[in-house]
Amino acid sequence: MNSISRKLKRVMPNQHTEMVYKSQLSTFNVAFLGVGSLAMIGFGTKFLLDTQESEINWFIIFPLIIIFIGGLILSETLTLCSVAITREFLILNYPFLRKTTHIPWKSITDAGMTFVTTKSSGSDYAFRKGKEIRLFADGKHYRFTTFTIQDSERLLLELKKRLDSSLKKKMKDEYQKSKSLFWKSENDYRRWMKKIVLPISLIILILLWAFNK
Repeated sequence: MNSISRKLKRVMPNQHTEMVYKSQLSTFNVAFLGVGSLAMIGFGTKFLLDTQESEINWFIIFPLIIIFIGGLILSETLTLCSVAITREFLILNYPFLRKTTHIPWKSITDAGMTFVTTKSSGSDYAFRKGKEIRLFADGKHYRFTTFTIQDSERLLLELKKRLDSSLKKKMKDEYQKSKSLFWKSENDYRRWMKKIVLPISLIILILLWAFNK
């Protein structure tokens, strides 16, 4: 009996292990995502009812896309997790799913980090920037973003202390590459708007004004 209990102690996480870092979800960001997703679903549903009326037509694609995006954001919101770190485990707590996952540091065999933003279109000038962390351990993938985690810089610092040097380099290279690609596409978009779209729009307005004069 004693040998069995000793084995269980080695396998199961020790609830009294010293906590090195413990994050909390940002209430504002979580609420923003939740309310935004519900608003999109509500707007899409109303749009669907207003455009279809008595028969289905091709306009159905637009409200369905809005509802789909809203549902996708809502599902992502429900899978948000806070992160805690002990010397033995990386702990992911999913409050909406009522689930906690303990990942032994030694079991992490692969990792990645990409640049992500809340930007929804090319016209967005005020948007949040963050990082998406991906981990692979014991045949399972885990993912979380820094958008909704308070004190995320400390979290990244604690992660770097415990991950293998090759994984840290891979994460850094992947992040820098994704960040460069984002800003390149952003600059290309603004250049395209400034040199092509805005001049054409201005010419159209001038022509309309001349014809109506």
